[in-house]
Amino acid sequence: MNQVKGYINITKSIASQIQTIKKVNTVSKLQNNDYLVSMIISKKNIAENSSLDYQNLYQLKEDGFHLLQRGSVVQQNLLTSYSNDKERFIKQQQITDESEKPRQVIEIHESGKLLFSINTQKYHEEILNNEMVGEPFKWNKKNNKVLYLAKGKSKETKTFFQVEKEEEIQQAWNYRKYEQSWGERMDNVEIFYLFMIDIEQQKLFKVQTPGNLFLTYPQFTENDEIILGGYQIHKEFKYGIVHCFNRESGIYLIEHPKLLELPEKGENLDEQQLQLLSKHDISVKPLISPDYKKLLYLGSDYKHQHLCYLSLNMINLDNKSVEELIGVRNENDLKEVREKKEKRDKIIGGICGFYDDLSLNFWNKDSTHFVYSSIVLGQQKIFCIDVNTKQIEILSHKVEQDVTHNCEIINYDQENDILYYTDENINQSPILTAIINAMDKQRKYIQNLEHFNLKVSNKFIEEFVFSEEAEGFVWQVKEEEEKFELPKFFKQRPLIVLAHGGPHGTIQSQYTQLRHILLQQGFILLAPNFSGSCGYGQNFIEALSGKIGEQDAKEILDMISQVQQKYNTGKTFIMGGSYGGYLSALMGSRYHDRFNAAVILNPVVNLPFMINITDIPEWGSSCALNRKHTWNLSVEDYKTLIERSPMLQPLRVPSLLLIGSKDRRCPFQQSLALRAQALEVGTEVQTYVYPNADHALADSVNTGYDTFLKILMFLNEKL
Repeated sequence: MNQVKGYINITKSIASQIQTIKKVNTVSKLQNNDYLVSMIISKKNIAENSSLDYQNLYQLKEDGFHLLQRGSVVQQNLLTSYSNDKERFIKQQQITDESEKPRQVIEIHESGKLLFSINTQKYHEEILNNEMVGEPFKWNKKNNKVLYLAKGKSKETKTFFQVEKEEEIQQAWNYRKYEQSWGERMDNVEIFYLFMIDIEQQKLFKVQTPGNLFLTYPQFTENDEIILGGYQIHKEFKYGIVHCFNRESGIYLIEHPKLLELPEKGENLDEQQLQLLSKHDISVKPLISPDYKKLLYLGSDYKHQHLCYLSLNMINLDNKSVEELIGVRNENDLKEVREKKEKRDKIIGGICGFYDDLSLNFWNKDSTHFVYSSIVLGQQKIFCIDVNTKQIEILSHKVEQDVTHNCEIINYDQENDILYYTDENINQSPILTAIINAMDKQRKYIQNLEHFNLKVSNKFIEEFVFSEEAEGFVWQVKEEEEKFELPKFFKQRPLIVLAHGGPHGTIQSQYTQLRHILLQQGFILLAPNFSGSCGYGQNFIEALSGKIGEQDAKEILDMISQVQQKYNTGKTFIMGGSYGGYLSALMGSRYHDRFNAAVILNPVVNLPFMINITDIPEWGSSCALNRKHTWNLSVEDYKTLIERSPMLQPLRVPSLLLIGSKDRRCPFQQSLALRAQALEVGTEVQTYVYPNADHALADSVNTGYDTFLKILMFLNEKL
């Protein structure tokens, strides 16, 4: 148990330091080209099972960030926004006093004084603010109007037993009637509305919008028309996973917005007409340029794979013409890239990323340059495109580096032309980086926040292993590294295979506590980006459809053989969640002779069960059958589904099974069936069910910490 106590002490030490940068803003420019910077940081508290957001002030100098003042705690439910000219300020917060219940209030301030406030409690619930729908408040050019989206008030329903008035009979008749509402609870919101505040009139309006669109990213044009994105919901089915863009969607213009003054005056408005501007089946994340002349959006023709490449398209708002700036190329040049190592930074056609990363794209204030992120060959990179010349530059990854890097946009200060992003790799936790004069050829890179960044080793080495088109990362500590006292029984160092989810996700060279500690202990880590992984071209993503459990398994086993032969490894383990859990369970059943144990988190193990109960039913038909829809499945289709399921055969390796009872993506009942099947043939399956956890097993700080420790203890036990 000494090893276990060591794990606990190490993780407690690291957990006390774990911080996440949430937001960085330039407050003002100081003398000597220095800047005053405000940074909101989230710090995890294991003991109290909570995360605390607080705000620090820094001075940004050429040698890095210098802490000036440790700030106070940030109010969690406070939403704020400054007008474009910084003269006006909008704030939404919950107010509680002794005489009243908590109420939601929006306040408008000007020059430090309160202009007016609106109690929105009776009009809507919370204001929406996330990667799916965009920022909470959007100002117009004149700074006298504000748009925002908010979750609608849910209507109370009554049964026939509760009816007291004649007018309530129809409501009772509709009790439990199926209504599609906003598709399939898109973004976990049943219904919401678009609102507008007119500051000069000091009034709140509801903007009439069609009932068949799930609205996102509303913003004003120069003439106070409204541009927004809209996912279609009028059909009786969806096409894929919403946040990965595979649902028919468009960019729309409301030329003459119809406004309903609140409280409602009883007006009956005619149907609102919308003009479709975009030219793709999937059109998302519209962004108007600072000069209000152009609009960019991400687009794609429909693909049933749940994450695909997107094109970048520009709409001229004067004549509504559409021009493609970055197209999607189906071919990839992986073999050529590998033959010429200097080409690893080659940009593969199209933009690839997850919805939370792509929501951080932005225009430069010159309305000519646009900055975006994309996943390229296992790395998250930041690019800049000149929309006039279509020339692309890489802003991150400025020099050749020993290991691959993962860079994530945090914020962009248009006024001072400063890009803030985090940079991490297998050797370092995220370091805040600032590029001063980001659009200038003479950029100043500042990468220094030592008191924030964890001190980690630079002795982990990174190599690559290949299997046909697929590739994998291999990470290990240098054998001559004296800093780490490797256990004596690691003469043959054990191998852990890290299987990513999706399957259209990817493994990137990121720092994590778990990877860091496992590497310190002498484990060799193999992280395969098998066929279907994103970041390697659209063809590579589509290559796995209809072949899950076969092509990817073959590639992984081939990579394992190469690593085992090169390093003469000892025991072999596999670990993964979601689709990574699918692969871990599959390997532990069909290829159990190649593995000594498996760690399985919220897995897919029974495809016929999944296709009828998951919140993404099209996932199964796409991955296993290479089909768009889930209906009219034949006997042969169901036979294929079960043949591609890990439960076709019982687990045969000792396994750790971690599941969340609130998981809608991979419902936990199938995992319990997997356990029962394994126990019946005598396989050890240590099982832990987290009652409040969903698919990510991240409902609380303690859940994340507990799963982390259980994985370490299980692996230690199986050595």
